[in-house]
Amino acid sequence: MGRRERLRAETLQEIEDASFAIIDADGVHALSVAAVARNMAMSAPAFYRYFPSRDALAAHLVTLAYQQLAAAMSQAVEGSRRAPRARVRLLVTAYRDWALRYRRRYGMLFGERAGDLPGDVTTKTPLDQAMALLIDVLVAAQDTMRASTTSGDRTLDGQLRLWTRGQQRPDITTSVACAAILIWSRVHGIVSLELTGMFDNQSLEAQRLIDLEIDGAIQSLGLAAP
Repeated sequence: MGRRERLRAETLQEIEDASFAIIDADGVHALSVAAVARNMAMSAPAFYRYFPSRDALAAHLVTLAYQQLAAAMSQAVEGSRRAPRARVRLLVTAYRDWALRYRRRYGMLFGERAGDLPGDVTTKTPLDQAMALLIDVLVAAQDTMRASTTSGDRTLDGQLRLWTRGQQRPDITTSVACAAILIWSRVHGIVSLELTGMFDNQSLEAQRLIDLEIDGAIQSLGLAAP
């Protein structure tokens, strides 16, 4: 890499860091070209050499945040030889830990995005890689035992088959697809409630609720949860 390319890469990293600092402090709505440029002592014209608009920067940051979350989940199970349920729990714990550590980034991905960021960032994302990890763990669980291969609902099974094709995984059973979606949606719901403070000053533990949901989804495959 030449000197010019190296300096450009360093400046891009500084823009990303400054942008995430703003988001982490005040949310994606506080992000602006002026705020980033001011924090970096950079002129607006110089900034536009890297991103043509605030929306382009925001879309870039969404992709980066998805990558960060997916990487955290991937690292959590990398090289693990534990039982399938334990690996699902590692994935889910990494998801929750990242969300609690980067609340505003999580909100940018799953809460604040719709009204503030460009619609084209809602298509295929690196988070699909994390879903693939979850699916692989559930397939491994199903392969080790005599387990159900359907959800038990014919209409839902048809919808799930469409979903598996969209995920480019037409090979998986509808019961695995159903379990993956149930785990993802329920964990997301619990984490979202936790982030909004719904469990504050209450006797409920989010992690215990999440563990219960994991057990339920695994039992839906016809497997006994250890």
